[in-house]
Amino acid sequence: MNTSVRTAVAVAAAASAAQLVDITEFDVVGACERGHELELRNPDGSSTGIKLFVLGSFAPEVVAHSARVAEQFINEQRLAQRKGKMAKSKTMEELKAQNIDGAVVRVVGWAGVRQPYTAELLRAALARNPHWIPQIVEAADDLGNFGTTSAFSSEAT
Repeated sequence: MNTSVRTAVAVAAAASAAQLVDITEFDVVGACERGHELELRNPDGSSTGIKLFVLGSFAPEVVAHSARVAEQFINEQRLAQRKGKMAKSKTMEELKAQNIDGAVVRVVGWAGVRQPYTAELLRAALARNPHWIPQIVEAADDLGNFGTTSAFSSEAT
């Protein structure tokens, strides 16, 4: 390697070292645990005045719920397979309840609502307003809602 190439490599390495980041400072799980404020919308797009505090999809509670649902599905498939049968399909009511549960696990509180937050009250509200379910799940799945962790700060920005 000639001298000019060595010099160029050394200069590039020095410049690169100044821009190195500490990978341990990135924490998407922590950002998902801190949550996001979501304003629920009516079907016409107007505001309901209700703000939900939503966990991100990588929050441990949400991950655990998703794992339970998947494990239940797998176990039902295995049991049916052992019996030489097809697994029983879920009813529409079971699917609706599963979707509601998936939304409820992502919510930890609310504002703009007369009643204090409870999971059961939210569950009842979602049963009567199913258009809120995808709003909750989509907000939880959109990692941009939870900020980004910079290499210069362990806080979400």
